[in-house]
Amino acid sequence: MNRSISSVAAVTLALCAAQAMADDSVSRATPTDHQMMKDCIERQKTADVTMSKAAMTRICKDQLKQQKQTGTPPEPAPVDPPHN
Repeated sequence: MNRSISSVAAVTLALCAAQAMADDSVSRATPTDHQMMKDCIERQKTADVTMSKAAMTRICKDQLKQQKQTGTPPEPAPVDPPHN
């Protein structure tokens, strides 16, 4: 009897741990609004160094708002080509 209770408890604990790990992996796959905003501002900085932070923020807010309305995914971060 004692062994069966321990087995049930171990299985329950394992299932709860597996569910918790699965939830973490899903949340990391999609970037948050804050992270998308940071990425957008970094792209704006590299595109135009003289632009003010307020202008970059306004442009990025408009872009994120438009992406949410149309359902388009965020643009991928640019990748620098290898330098030989």
